[in-house]
Amino acid sequence: EDCFPPLDYSQQRPSQELVAKDLHGTEWKFRHIYRGQPRRHLLTTGWSAFVNKKKLVSGDAVLFLRGDDGELRLGVRRAVQLKNGSAFPALYSQCSNLGTLANVAHAVATKSMFQIFYNPR
Repeated sequence: EDCFPPLDYSQQRPSQELVAKDLHGTEWKFRHIYRGQPRRHLLTTGWSAFVNKKKLVSGDAVLFLRGDDGELRLGVRRAVQLKNGSAFPALYSQCSNLGTLANVAHAVATKSMFQIFYNPR
């Protein structure tokens, strides 16, 4: 709810179209709805195509952020695949200091800048 435009909750089925750019500049269109029992936010139209194109698997995370220019951006954080086939988020395997996560959460909450370093294997 922090980075998506606000939904009109007075509608019976609140919904909107979202357009987000990935790191390669590709635009992805999703339908964002609020429904179900219990009520929850869902991405419908466009989501399956995105999942298939990006080859997402269980444990992967999709991050939505607002750029400095106000544009909606998205990125994918891949799960680490272990030899036994199980998956868990890469962030937890690479970060033994959970204080780092607390620092990032604080920066996001206070809308402060922080840096992310990516070291591919």
